[in-house]
Amino acid sequence: MLKSIILLILSLFSIGLANAQNALSDKDLELLDKEIEQKAIYDKAKIARIDSLKNNALTSTTDDHKRFEAYFDLGKEYETFISDSALFYFDKALSISNTLKDSTLIICANLGRIKTLAILGYFMEGITALNKVESSTIPESLKGEWLDTSRQLYAYITTYAYGNKELYDKYNKLLNYYRDKQIEYLDEDSPTYKLFLAEHYVANNEIVKAKLLFGELIDEIHANSNIYARAAHNMASIKKSENKQDVAAHYMALAAMSDIKCSVKETMAIQELAIHLYNKGDIKHAYNYISSSLADAVFCNARLRTAEVSKIIPLIDGAYKKELEKQRETLVFTNFLVGILTVGLIIIIVVVVGQSNRAKQARQELKKANSIKEEYIGHFLDICSIYMERLDNFSKIVTRKITAGQVEELLKMAKTNKFTEGQHKQFYDVFDATFLHIYPTFIDDFNKLLLPEEQITIKEPGHLSTELRIYAFLRMGVEDSNKIASFLNYSVNTIYTYRNKIKNKAKDRENFEENVMKIGSFS
Repeated sequence: MLKSIILLILSLFSIGLANAQNALSDKDLELLDKEIEQKAIYDKAKIARIDSLKNNALTSTTDDHKRFEAYFDLGKEYETFISDSALFYFDKALSISNTLKDSTLIICANLGRIKTLAILGYFMEGITALNKVESSTIPESLKGEWLDTSRQLYAYITTYAYGNKELYDKYNKLLNYYRDKQIEYLDEDSPTYKLFLAEHYVANNEIVKAKLLFGELIDEIHANSNIYARAAHNMASIKKSENKQDVAAHYMALAAMSDIKCSVKETMAIQELAIHLYNKGDIKHAYNYISSSLADAVFCNARLRTAEVSKIIPLIDGAYKKELEKQRETLVFTNFLVGILTVGLIIIIVVVVGQSNRAKQARQELKKANSIKEEYIGHFLDICSIYMERLDNFSKIVTRKITAGQVEELLKMAKTNKFTEGQHKQFYDVFDATFLHIYPTFIDDFNKLLLPEEQITIKEPGHLSTELRIYAFLRMGVEDSNKIASFLNYSVNTIYTYRNKIKNKAKDRENFEENVMKIGSFS
């Protein structure tokens, strides 16, 4: 007794731990999404098996028993895939069995038809056909199949009757009866036995035992099995009744993936998962899964599933459209924001490019200014070198004259202006050449500031007149008339006279000297 209690406690603990680990996760949805993408591949394999059976039926035209077997197998393959086709091939099998007058084959074909009628939603026709089978002698070999057919028919009717307590209780009682009777015909080691026994435990409210068996099936059976899908779906129903919605959704996802692998189009798990996700606010997945469920139901012509999905899909579709509208509005706003940012970025780029161009121009102007300064320095050094050389020569002449006692001749040479005039002329030549090299358009630009009749004509190209030389010094920043007079060896009054004389010839007398300062500028 104590041992049993301990085992029960351990079982409950393991179940609780499994619940904590088995809540629906993003990984579950990711795997299910991938399986939906692979649906066509699974269906292609299913169709290949069907085509092989069709070939067997065509090549067995002389052997009615083989033809019956091929048509019956085709019906089974089509049963949860395309139910109309299943009914077509079960009818063919029934026709051959009637021809053979084989009662066992007739019952077998009828049981296949009844299961298909249940999927198609033809419940009254299914009950009528089942009553006919029950009125005949069912061989022991088909008792298990007959009980399974009865269970399946009343399972569909029970689902359809949900909401009407009287009808639900009536058909649920029949469902439980036929399932419990079927257990007696099953091998206790078979997965089917464990499945039906677990369902029996659920019906009798022995939930712990049921969960243990369903858990064993999920752990032990390959997912490419209808037993696996049913065990996972049953486990989901239990978790749902325990208000463990996320754990239930995990098992719904497992059942849905198994149905896809088996190409089962008559399924409930994926539509229940869609409803769960809709309630959780995951509209995108809910819409994708309910759409997949509807496509399968229509493909299979499973009227009950189609009716169920049709009740749900308007809600999810409406929510999905609202979600799309929100996304569209968000996209419009995002595009508007991106547009504004793009315009802002363009403005910034234009500004930066403008600044870059101005910086480039400034660098070029600075480079040019540096070049001019280098030229100034070079010419200044040339002039200094020339005067140093002249001074050395003059010093040598003075020394030689004094040594030779030619003091009177030296004094006479100093009193003449010939030496200084030569030095001034050389200075003017160097200055004019240097200035005109730096400002080659100075003479033309200067004349443009004067009245047409007052233009200055240069007699000797490459040289400046006295007036131009005065303003050349001014352009170089030497504004003090005293300094200009000293450089040119004129009196200050002479410099003032020249400056006023030229101003009077200017088009704009007031701003004439400012305009001269702009000649050759970069701006």
